[in-house]
Amino acid sequence: MQGRSISSMLSIKGRAIQMDLEYRGILMAEMLTIYNENEQPIGIKEREKVHLDGDWHETFHCWMFHKEGETIHLLLQQRADHKKDFPSLFDITAAGHIEAGEDVLLAGVREIDEEVGLTVVPEELIHQGDYKEELKEGVLVDREICRIYLFPWTNDRTFTIGEEVKDIVSVPLDDMEGLMDIPRSVKGVSILNGEEKEVNRKNLVPHEKGYERYVFQAIREYVAKL
Repeated sequence: MQGRSISSMLSIKGRAIQMDLEYRGILMAEMLTIYNENEQPIGIKEREKVHLDGDWHETFHCWMFHKEGETIHLLLQQRADHKKDFPSLFDITAAGHIEAGEDVLLAGVREIDEEVGLTVVPEELIHQGDYKEELKEGVLVDREICRIYLFPWTNDRTFTIGEEVKDIVSVPLDDMEGLMDIPRSVKGVSILNGEEKEVNRKNLVPHEKGYERYVFQAIREYVAKL
């Protein structure tokens, strides 16, 4: 009787521990608001399930740029080698998911700080509209409502990259636009150490060409007004 009682108690304790761990996992999971085709919120779901189910969700995209003379340069983030998705590839300067209930600008400030170590205030981020982008990669179906922001970078703002980022590379906007139609490589320069980097379609995170044209045109229009 005593043996069965102890065994029963251990079993109950084990189930309680398992339930506690599952509950903690739910609390720690990144929860996203999901939307229908008309961008109306329809619920909240874990990030991993959002990508598996192909739900529309919000993301923050910050494209940083700077000018050297008359030349506009984009700043690309090079993703860390250990990243699960698109390791070592070049992408948006700073981007991330907007969590359920989170303010877009505050999410942006957080992502910029976490990824590239810049402290910015919401007023410095320039909203350039939204773009719905749909990408499929293996079992991943990524349907993003991209909240697009610009940030004019100056070299007195020092990057301190986080563990998710390998480098920040400056590439002329003209060259980036050329990559949309011509399969070639262009040269970028690391902001962190001055090292030259080769950028081409194979080492860029994939985006719709329509999205790229939208962003590049937005940057040109903004700079033209300065």
